[in-house]
Amino acid sequence: MPLQGSMSVERMCQFAQVSRAGFYRSLQERTPVEEDMDLQSSIQQIVMEHRRRYGYRRVSAELRRRGMLAITSAWPES
Repeated sequence: MPLQGSMSVERMCQFAQVSRAGFYRSLQERTPVEEDMDLQSSIQQIVMEHRRRYGYRRVSAELRRRGMLAITSAWPES
């Protein structure tokens, strides 16, 4: 196991009272990409403009009208 300074990962996890799996999982978590944040912001804006009456199909259509890519495969099917 690689050392972090003079402490092993196992020792640091023990000290912080976290599991090793939790430690490695936290390394894999990514921060939101700016594109993702822009898309989320646009979706929220559309929803609020239409007083929360738009479902995912209308939001997707509005995103396409605005020239933004809307990936509908990640959205649940109804």
